[in-house]
Amino acid sequence: MTPNSPATLTTTTIPSSDRHRQQREHPPRHHGCVDRNRSRTRPTPYLIITNISKKQNVKNLLQVAAAYGVTSIFVVGQRRLFVFDPDVDDTDVPPQIRDAIGDGKLTITKFDKLEECAAHVRGIVAVDGACSNDDGGASRRDHGADDDGGGGGGGGFGGGGDGTRVRIIGVEITNTSRNLEDDPFSSYDWSTSCGFAFMMGNEGSGMTARQMSICDGFVRISQYGGGTASLNVSVAAGLVLHRFFHWRRGE
Repeated sequence: MTPNSPATLTTTTIPSSDRHRQQREHPPRHHGCVDRNRSRTRPTPYLIITNISKKQNVKNLLQVAAAYGVTSIFVVGQRRLFVFDPDVDDTDVPPQIRDAIGDGKLTITKFDKLEECAAHVRGIVAVDGACSNDDGGASRRDHGADDDGGGGGGGGFGGGGDGTRVRIIGVEITNTSRNLEDDPFSSYDWSTSCGFAFMMGNEGSGMTARQMSICDGFVRISQYGGGTASLNVSVAAGLVLHRFFHWRRGE
């Protein structure tokens, strides 16, 4: 691929009933990695993008995720705001992200309903000590049409499910949120779980009740000055992912 050339990708649209059957028979698997020195899985990071109001913030979130090594991004809705097709003339995907997609280093999977995204994320399983995915070869896949749906359940930060699933972590201030600087990922069971899917709130109103209902836990970013009530959503995502990777490397 030449620099800045658009990626030519295959789009797969799977009917809802067929998708649910496939998830039962073949749970989605995403590539992770194993820390051979510690003989345990090094958790895989994912990013869920939904309920974002500004196009530039979506673009920045894609770039931040790629910068911190996220290789799978899940997008719910956002179709009227952002053109995610990297191989069309009016795409909003930055050139470097298009190159990463074309090179197979990044996937963007789109959903029309939040509950469908949550089901997909919870269907990611640990195989041979790492998260992996064999649900198709497309670098960008569609799972529906155009809405922000909802549904799901909650649970403890390091628990929920059968212990082998990816945890959905909301970045939001709640009564149960763990401070980012307090090493909130340390309770994560590396031997039986395989990753975190981080989800940000809206720039102005934060997370919706639907978003919060599918989260397994929450983290918050403490502030020590009085300059602003909240950080830019992509700045906040960068802080969370940076802290996650420090923890992931054992720092």
